[in-house]
Amino acid sequence: MALQRSVGDKTFDTANAVFMVLFSLTILYPFMRQITLSLSTAEEAMKIGVKAFPQPAAMSLASYGRILQTSAIGTAYFWTVLRTVVGTALTVSVTMMMGYPLAKRYLPLRTTWTVFVLITMLFGGGIVPTFLLVRSLGLVNTLWSLILPILVSPFTLIIARNYLMSLPEELEESARIDGANDLVIFARVVVPLSMPIIATVSLWTMVLHWNSWFDALIYITNPKIKVLQILLRRVLLESNFAYSGLGADVQAIQRQEELVRQYTPETIKAAILMVSTLPILCTYPFMQRYFVKGIIVGSLKG
Repeated sequence: MALQRSVGDKTFDTANAVFMVLFSLTILYPFMRQITLSLSTAEEAMKIGVKAFPQPAAMSLASYGRILQTSAIGTAYFWTVLRTVVGTALTVSVTMMMGYPLAKRYLPLRTTWTVFVLITMLFGGGIVPTFLLVRSLGLVNTLWSLILPILVSPFTLIIARNYLMSLPEELEESARIDGANDLVIFARVVVPLSMPIIATVSLWTMVLHWNSWFDALIYITNPKIKVLQILLRRVLLESNFAYSGLGADVQAIQRQEELVRQYTPETIKAAILMVSTLPILCTYPFMQRYFVKGIIVGSLKG
């Protein structure tokens, strides 16, 4: 027999649905507007009004052409993808291997080690000591300068530890009775059961590495090693300078009228946002089913 729902329940569900639709629109509209802006001509972009969808008669790929015609775009994508893949793989591996022993109650000085991890969440050395350390280790102008300083996040480690504490101890005990050691238990029992938290840590780390630019700005001076965010930042600055008509030569000033017809700094910004966001955004659907479970379980278990 179907349960009769009261008027209050129906009203709550309706209000909740309306709120979620409006909340979704506040997230979707700015993204759609940036897509529209990146596909618009300079004349259309300078018009005042609410634009959520591109006008077919006013569409232009000039902003994307300005970005993609940069000779180093392929190299920048290579270094960014390499940094993201290597950094994510190492961070997930080290985080899980650190979180596993911290999740065991029989670990000697377990509370002390956990306190050491928590202290790093409250206190840091700062930019200058970190730079001096990276330079003294000979990591400047190498990929490792972008990976090792942020290899382990204390917050992510605590989340992974809490998730591992929620796994049934009986599974490990039965594997130990069958003769498995700690490494075998970790690889064949713990890791397969930890896919939600692995997906969560992977997603957080991928977004961190993909969007990071400040560390590359201070650690990398070799022009052959340029990540995508640094290159796009340079393209944006150059476009703003050229568009302003303040170039040092007459030729740059003469190009201003042509630039006005092709793109504006705003369309360049929107195109840069799309170029840098869409690749990492495509990874979300593949990790969505694990993502929520990993956060909830990892944040509740004490």
